Amino acid sequence: MIDLRKILIIFVIAVLFSVFVVTSIEAVYPTPKYENYCRNFGLSPVVELPPERLSVCPDASPTQAVFQACNEQKGFIDYKRYDSKGCAQEPYCNTCQSDLQRAQEKYNLRYFVVAALAGLLAIGLGVYLPSNKNTLHEWIGTGFMLGGIFVLFFGTIRTFGDLHRYVRPAIIFGELVIVIFLSYKKLGKEK
Repeated sequence: MIDLRKILIIFVIAVLFSVFVVTSIEAVYPTPKYENYCRNFGLSPVVELPPERLSVCPDASPTQAVFQACNEQKGFIDYKRYDSKGCAQEPYCNTCQSDLQRAQEKYNLRYFVVAALAGLLAIGLGVYLPSNKNTLHEWIGTGFMLGGIFVLFFGTIRTFGDLHRYVRPAIIFGELVIVIFLSYKKLGKEK
C-alpha cells in the first residue's frame, strides 16, 4: 500500500527547496526592472494635435543618419521634451528596451548557472544520502532529488530562449546525462 506520509514529505521537501532556491536568488540578485532602464524623465506626455495646429509645430524629425544609427542600436526615436503647445523637441535615440533586454539576458544566464548548481547539489545530496540505515533519509533524499530536478528545470526554462540554438540541445543533453547517471548510481546501490 502507498504510504501517503512518504509522498507528502517528498513533495513538500521538493517544493520548499525549489521555492527556497528561487527566492534566495531573487533576494541576492534581483531581476532587472523596467523602471531602471526606461524612465519617463518627468516630461510632458505626447499631446495629440488637431491637423490645423500641426503647422504650428516646427519639424522635429531626426535626420536620416540619426534614424539609421538608432535603428542599428535597436532603439527608437523619442523626444526629450515637449513645449507648451505640445510640440516635440530634441529627438534622441531611446535604447532603453534593448538595454533592458540585454540586462535580462545576462540575468537569466546567471540565474541558470546558480539554479543548475543548486539543483545538481540537491540531486547529488539525494543520491548520496545514506538510505539503508533509515527510511526517513530515503524520503528526504528523494525530496531533495525531486526539488533539484524542479530547480534545474525552471532554471533551464528561464534562460532557454536566450541561448544559442546549438547550446540549447547541448544543455538539455548534459542535464539528461547527469540525471540518468545519478539515478543509476542511486538505484544501482539499492539492488
